[in-house]
Amino acid sequence: MTLRHTYIKLSITFILIFVAVLLYALEVSRLTIGWTMIIYTITTIVALATIVFNIVLFKRKEEQLSDSYLKKHQFEIVDWLIFLSLSMMFILIIFMYFILPTNVDGSSMKPTLVDRERVLMYHFNYVPKRNDVIVVHVTDRYLDTTGFQVNLSTDYEDKDQVYFVKRVVAIPGDVITFDEIGDSDMYHILINGETYQNQYFQIYQVDDPGRLKMLSYLDQNNVLRDDQFFAFGDNESFSYDSRNIGAIHREDIIGKAVYKLWPLGGISNG
Repeated sequence: MTLRHTYIKLSITFILIFVAVLLYALEVSRLTIGWTMIIYTITTIVALATIVFNIVLFKRKEEQLSDSYLKKHQFEIVDWLIFLSLSMMFILIIFMYFILPTNVDGSSMKPTLVDRERVLMYHFNYVPKRNDVIVVHVTDRYLDTTGFQVNLSTDYEDKDQVYFVKRVVAIPGDVITFDEIGDSDMYHILINGETYQNQYFQIYQVDDPGRLKMLSYLDQNNVLRDDQFFAFGDNESFSYDSRNIGAIHREDIIGKAVYKLWPLGGISNG
């Protein structure tokens, strides 16, 4: 590596720093990136330190080196440190602002997604669309349902970092109505006049408390309000979703699950 190459890598480092700061300022992702940003900062410091150290080595122009391994291979070692730190900076930018691998916990999206599957989540300036499989940050506003609160408290240690995977079934402007099933106090859910069923032909039902919960997010014309989404799990009979916790707010939708890493495969959008 020459001194010119070192200055090029220094320029690349500053470009990556600028890109990260710009993307952060523009708030292109709703993902919580606290720990990732700390790691990115440490990696940036390592990259800058090793590049500066390498420049100093070139400036000294040492002709005579001792027989020690470090002295003989100091340029190669520093070069590798620079390469690894720059690579880590690039990867962290991709994870923080564009695509992030994540796990699926539970069976609410079965059979589309099953427990412990790995998926890629796209979250750069993401705007939810109908039938998208979304990742939702579960905040305090969703914890007023008793059954959901109990399930959350027993299954998750960190209550601030709970994310659910659901499918968007209704978007702002959709008309939501309910059709009672006989005298059972259960209802079918109609979206824009059609009874909702998923791609596996499961027709969804909701009890009366769930119906009232969903109605609270509709205007006087039964229209879903702005920035509100109804999202269900693909497993109709075993899913905490909008039938229990009401509408999902836009700011709590982190991104879209786009691809399964293990096992490999696309994710159906219905």
